[in-house]
Amino acid sequence: MRHPLPDYFRERLGPALGTLLTAAAADGAVRPDVGAQDLLYAVALLCQPVPGQGPEYGRRMVSVLVDGLRIM
Repeated sequence: MRHPLPDYFRERLGPALGTLLTAAAADGAVRPDVGAQDLLYAVALLCQPVPGQGPEYGRRMVSVLVDGLRIM
């Protein structure tokens, strides 16, 4: 069974996010090996509740994700 919301994000956000990531990678602002689909899946996984963890855990994981995109 297909779900319309994930399909919508892949079809609508994917190309726009891909364009942004390509431009940011060309500028040296983010690592070039992360594609739009990779980032969309990572964000989707961050939205899943983690048993025994509160919102602070999610905030920390978002920080880890954003830091991981940057080129050091």
